[in-house]
Amino acid sequence: MTVEGATASSSEELIVSVEQANALIDLIGIREGHNALSSALPVSGLVGAGLADSNGLAGDVEAILGPARTVDYRLVIRVVSARSGIGVRNVRIWPSRPRSVVMRTEADGAHFTQVDDCDVPRILAEESLLEPGPTIHDGPPWISADFVQAVRDGDLERAQSALIDVAAKGPSDSHFSQDCWHKRWSVVLCVREERTRDRWKDAGHVECFVTDHMHAQIHAPLDPRALTLMQERNAPTLDAPPRTALWGFMMELLAQK
Repeated sequence: MTVEGATASSSEELIVSVEQANALIDLIGIREGHNALSSALPVSGLVGAGLADSNGLAGDVEAILGPARTVDYRLVIRVVSARSGIGVRNVRIWPSRPRSVVMRTEADGAHFTQVDDCDVPRILAEESLLEPGPTIHDGPPWISADFVQAVRDGDLERAQSALIDVAAKGPSDSHFSQDCWHKRWSVVLCVREERTRDRWKDAGHVECFVTDHMHAQIHAPLDPRALTLMQERNAPTLDAPPRTALWGFMMELLAQK
């Protein structure tokens, strides 16, 4: 299928613009049998592109994204990285059996694919940058709330500036400071969202600060107002438990409840 602004490279992959992806995510969230349509449809051109019709998802799109309409929870992963070539990357996972749906943002748009449900834990680990490696936490036991907010805003320049302020407190020869100075860091935020009657609600999250030498957990609330209070009072805690423990936290987000 080839349409303006959207292409499907195989029967199990759909590539669309980010705007179209957001509108498709809205449609995925509408339960089958409901007649409500997303207000984004006319703007995003989904109908004109053959991706949707008056009943919702259309044709091959329904075949690819259909399993996502049956789930009551999903994972939203965001990677913000100072490393060259990464920048900001967004991933969504709709776990379902026997097939799950995954969306990744790439340079050419948003890619929706179907995967076997048994592959979801592996994909979660890969997208969370969780892999074997050293754990050398020789930096402070906290991280700047200004840094966390800048990362969540997707403002890499402001995030780097806030992180340099943290690293400047020393010691300058620590692995932590060097990784900060040389932009060898990423932040991964993984949020579990559960479906309620009229919206998706945050139901837990794991946020990690990742460098060449550690995979540390950031303890900071998702609520912007609560994070602002931390900027005025206590900085978010930063600790580096064993990676197996972090993996356990991630799997808790994935577990059925």
